[in-house]
Amino acid sequence: MDAIFQLSNITFLYDSFRSAIEGIEWFVAAYFICLVCFFVIGKSLLNNAFVYPFAFMAVTIFNPFLIVPLAEVIGLTTRIRRLFWLLPINLTLAYVFVLLISRPRKWLFRGAAAALCIGFILCCGTFVKPYLQMPENIYKTTDTILEISALIEKDSQETGTDKAALYSSQQLLELRQYDPSIRSILRRTDLLDWNLENTDDETVQRVIDSGHHLHRLALVSRYGLHIDQDVFMTSARQCNANYVISHTDMNLQEYLTSAGYELLDIIDDFEVYRILPEIS
Repeated sequence: MDAIFQLSNITFLYDSFRSAIEGIEWFVAAYFICLVCFFVIGKSLLNNAFVYPFAFMAVTIFNPFLIVPLAEVIGLTTRIRRLFWLLPINLTLAYVFVLLISRPRKWLFRGAAAALCIGFILCCGTFVKPYLQMPENIYKTTDTILEISALIEKDSQETGTDKAALYSSQQLLELRQYDPSIRSILRRTDLLDWNLENTDDETVQRVIDSGHHLHRLALVSRYGLHIDQDVFMTSARQCNANYVISHTDMNLQEYLTSAGYELLDIIDDFEVYRILPEIS
């Protein structure tokens, strides 16, 4: 019993739940209130449809001690695991909203109930329009992709460097689609199927000791970890990572330049590096 209440386990629980419900806290609270109301009402139909399934999910897909280790094995990212929460929450709230709106007999009360439901969604939800940046160029891709591609193409022609790039940002997954001549070191499947929930020293050392070059590169490119530079460069040369594209938030400029890369340019939020000729 004492092991359950260890600080590490409590921290693990907190971090897992925070990553699962971050941004939808009010919807989660409304979901639990609905479940309590269903249980108090005590109708078998409501319990069978909502309460009992939640009890099952609480010990399975909602249980971090079960789902997080399983996710590392089968490649479930945090974004995918959030859907485990979003789906039952949305279904339950949709049922409750329809029930609240359709139950009153007078249209005035129905309108008031509908206004309350819409108000809850508007106040607690998030507009997605500000995050949708529609490209205006004829290629229907971001200007960042176009500029990075042009920079690598120009540098490759001037230096004769093979266009093989190491990057992990999902914003750059269109780069190879736009310019197939740029070879991506980490494939889309590598980014989706391999995921580290914890980046503690023991886990990182286990990845390094595995000798898997792509996973070693991902430690730096995807997680921003400063592993031993010799280990990183060995894997970089093995995989021909001639170019590295890193988000500025990763703070890898000093690490990469001291390891053996030259900063070519900073385009929007991305830093573009080329391996030094004497190292490649």
